[in-house]
Amino acid sequence: MMSRTHIVLAVAATSLILGTADPIVLSLGAVCSQLPDVDTTKSFSGRILFPLSSYLEKRFAHRSITHSFLALSFFAILIFPVTFFGYQYYLGMVSGYFWGFFGDVFTKSGVALFYPSKVRAICPANPRLRLSTGSSAEWFVLFILVIFAILSIQINSAGGIVRSFNQALGLPSGAIETVNSDASRYLLKAHIKGRNAITQEPIEKAYEIIQPLNQNDLLVKDELGTTYRVGNSQESQIIASQMKIDRVAPITTTVTNIFLDDEDLYEKIAALPQERTYLSGTLTIFDTDGLIIPTHIDRYDTITLQPASDIAYARLIAATPQEVLRLLGDYYASGNLVVRIVKGK
Repeated sequence: MMSRTHIVLAVAATSLILGTADPIVLSLGAVCSQLPDVDTTKSFSGRILFPLSSYLEKRFAHRSITHSFLALSFFAILIFPVTFFGYQYYLGMVSGYFWGFFGDVFTKSGVALFYPSKVRAICPANPRLRLSTGSSAEWFVLFILVIFAILSIQINSAGGIVRSFNQALGLPSGAIETVNSDASRYLLKAHIKGRNAITQEPIEKAYEIIQPLNQNDLLVKDELGTTYRVGNSQESQIIASQMKIDRVAPITTTVTNIFLDDEDLYEKIAALPQERTYLSGTLTIFDTDGLIIPTHIDRYDTITLQPASDIAYARLIAATPQEVLRLLGDYYASGNLVVRIVKGK
């Protein structure tokens, strides 16, 4: 096979098998796909690594020892330290080397896959269907591989085969799976078709996703910051019939904790970033005379209150600092809050 065919085959197969569009991983696979041909000085890698290729060429037949599982095992052990930089990089290099020699199985001379056995693996059985290096048949195969590589990279750039399938169908259950896998890395928007659970009016609108609530529902907000529960449960304010997820921008997510022991809530909460900061947890509120937190049926309440005698228990689910300050900022509280801060990269 031509070196370019080895490269495209390695890129396409590595992208598909590892489910990646990472250019570093694919580039490493492409480079390593050239290494099996170091057993001849006429190859691209042989010219670069001439002392090694000259040594191997004098002692071993072409497509023998370097085109075998023995060489692959040695190569995998040799480059194992690469795992310290990233396991995907290591797998990309191993995959590239493998496809760099396995593609030659479809050539007329085949390869000695099980070296030191001299038996050659050749496919297909009909010699007329085997590839000759540089032939029109190989150029046709290269063309197909290029298309396959582009499709694989495109699909993985969009989040993988499962995500693309879910996007195509627009099923809410598939959308929630996508959110679960992407929410920590991307700011997401949900394009929702459905109906208002109370008025039954049709809805077709985009909402920013805050977080999944369970396996069936998402917590979202509109452009005004009003929160809604979207899904198919009885608690949902928006019943979704179709939901598609878009990646808006890469993000970093920081999670910290706030511990309070009969402390002023305002002092603790006012120090937090105000944009895309969400607080969850349970607080015990003291001296609650006059404390009233309204409830709504047409939106999702991120703060709910359970009164007791002279105290109250406030439950927060993805509440914003502004909302906590508005409703609870005048009180002292005890408890633990998980703070999730989302920032763009």
